[in-house]
Amino acid sequence: LTNTVVDLTLFSNHHASRTSLSTESGSIVGDFAIARYLARLCAGTHNATAADRLMGATPDEQAQIDAWVDYAQSLKLLPKEQRAKAATMTLEHNLVGRTYLVGHCITMADLALFSAMGFPIQAQDLAVFLKSAPIATYPATHRWTNMMSCCPALQEAAQCALGIANNTEAKFNLDEDLEPLVSGMALLEGATAGRVVTRFPPEPSGYLHVGHAKAVLLNDYYARRYKGRLIVRFDDTNPTKEKEEYQQSIVEDLGKLGVKPDVVTYTSDYFQTIAAYAKYMIEHGLAYMDDTPQEQMKAERMERKESKYRNQTPEEALKYFNLMCTGSKEGAAWCLRAKIDMSSDNGTLRDPVLFRQNTTPHHRSGTKYKAYPTYDLACPIVDSLEGVTHALRTTEYNDRDEQYQWILKALGLRRVRIHAFARMNFMFTVLSKRKLTWFVEQGLVTGWDDARMPTVRGVVRRGVNVPALRKFIYSQGASRRVVNMEWNKFWAENKREIDKTAKRFMAIDKQSNVVLTVTNGPALEDNTYLSADYHPKDPALGNRVIRLGQEVLLETVDVEGVTVGEEIVLLRWGVVKITDVEGGLKGEFIPDGDFKAAKRKISWMVKSDANLSIVLTEFDNLVSKEKLEEDDKFEDFVNPDTMAASEAIGDAGLKLLKEHEIIQLERRGYYRVDRPFISAEKPLILYMIPDGKAKAMSGLQGKLAHR
Repeated sequence: LTNTVVDLTLFSNHHASRTSLSTESGSIVGDFAIARYLARLCAGTHNATAADRLMGATPDEQAQIDAWVDYAQSLKLLPKEQRAKAATMTLEHNLVGRTYLVGHCITMADLALFSAMGFPIQAQDLAVFLKSAPIATYPATHRWTNMMSCCPALQEAAQCALGIANNTEAKFNLDEDLEPLVSGMALLEGATAGRVVTRFPPEPSGYLHVGHAKAVLLNDYYARRYKGRLIVRFDDTNPTKEKEEYQQSIVEDLGKLGVKPDVVTYTSDYFQTIAAYAKYMIEHGLAYMDDTPQEQMKAERMERKESKYRNQTPEEALKYFNLMCTGSKEGAAWCLRAKIDMSSDNGTLRDPVLFRQNTTPHHRSGTKYKAYPTYDLACPIVDSLEGVTHALRTTEYNDRDEQYQWILKALGLRRVRIHAFARMNFMFTVLSKRKLTWFVEQGLVTGWDDARMPTVRGVVRRGVNVPALRKFIYSQGASRRVVNMEWNKFWAENKREIDKTAKRFMAIDKQSNVVLTVTNGPALEDNTYLSADYHPKDPALGNRVIRLGQEVLLETVDVEGVTVGEEIVLLRWGVVKITDVEGGLKGEFIPDGDFKAAKRKISWMVKSDANLSIVLTEFDNLVSKEKLEEDDKFEDFVNPDTMAASEAIGDAGLKLLKEHEIIQLERRGYYRVDRPFISAEKPLILYMIPDGKAKAMSGLQGKLAHR
């Protein structure tokens, strides 16, 4: 109600008889006493006027509020039904011609009486109360109670209390249900439907990777679940690293992830506003200018030693701030530092740098600005100004959260709740932009969209299914414990999704195959075909035709050790009994053969000029060490063998596949179409998609590790 940040740690204690608040000087017991204390505490903040109104702006109002609070406390001694009846009659009498009990806004009087009535803010409680007070008899009571129950601040408070007490959600509308939380996700503190605003603030200095994907998908999930808004804000505060190319790639990658922001904004649009706030900090003794060399400053912060400029006058600081912003050589050495606490155990509070000179042209604003705010200053300011309610940040920012809230309080800005989550790391994977750039520049990959890269476009090209990625991220979204995830666990989840729609085909290795002559099979020129479902569990996906002939191609590994008299199953056709292995492999088709009795169930392909040449491509991890430590030189752990291609023969139906389609080559695995068939010189290229298993689904091993 006062739009003030009050530092409280709230927790539920079911053994306590009454609400209590611990302070430096003791303990305050009782909700009314605590409410009065907090209101008086807020009176000394930037929002003192709002706090004063809560307690009464004049002696007359203060006296009236005290009387109502005393009355509310006396009501709490009555049984619940008598309390509601007494409150109803009193309200109806006093609200004739009035909106609030005292003054022209909600005061402690309204809060106290609403609390004494049982705080009927949830839809079910409100309905019960209003039923006991017919609107025809008590119209003013109905109006006041509905007004209080719709107040955003009271709804947020109710949600906070319920979340702390038993991790449940308040329901303010009987006709509107929020979707149940996806397994693994946690409630947002104080979040109510229609009033949640999240943001994803990428820096346009590189391509999005799977770590960013977790951040944006969590933000998108909460915005949609609470029927709120998602802001994508480009944090373009460092022109040295940023490019229009990266900005455009981020927009494209968000599309690949199925994320549609409600609005796209840019921190650079707020540079003048942020600079004004920086000057405000200088004028109020909250920041100073410093030209201490970077290494010396770093050492002083480690030693908790104050800068010699810490006590400079606002006039001096403002002079040097303006000099820095001119872009002159004399101003290059100066930077703006917050004056927080050099003795703090939290290193981020030891007077962090908030503004520094940078004369590199900005990709949006050109040379208009010569100095830029740091992320630490820009982020909380723009979050607050854009209406962000919940800032989702990885746990690596935990120390900086206190700094974030300090800036909001110092500038008197609206509070923003912070919701922490663990970043997503994978084994045998580097996510550092610098290291990924090195792989690109060294030519070890073909670009940022190479299927070996952990970028969003790289993993999508590898065959990552976005719904599967969402499920995987949501399953561990609430966890704050940083762990190195195994790719196999994700690929197993991915397989469950892609298997639902992956059409089945067959292919035979071009270099390692044998011919089986089915002596009683149809001649090739007879153009005999059989029909098979594209998907054995989903006939709705349609059918494919499979050509039959007397000569069929088999994988060499599949018929090793086959003996005369042995029965084998040619998938989708039937049982063939082997009749000769010496003078070339021969067999006889058994129309009513026993599928279950045969041990070998193998893929095959009719020998025909109409068959299609295809290229199967496999990939391995870019680095050979499971987890790179900080002092590791990653170049020493570069995997020399990360891509292998092999030729195969597939049936003619593969010609119809389009780019990005995902199929299954039976007994080989899942593949994504990277390039559809164009001509004999430009054959179909398929990228193998891992399925989470250590080995391939048959004996048809590839050239690289199956991961």
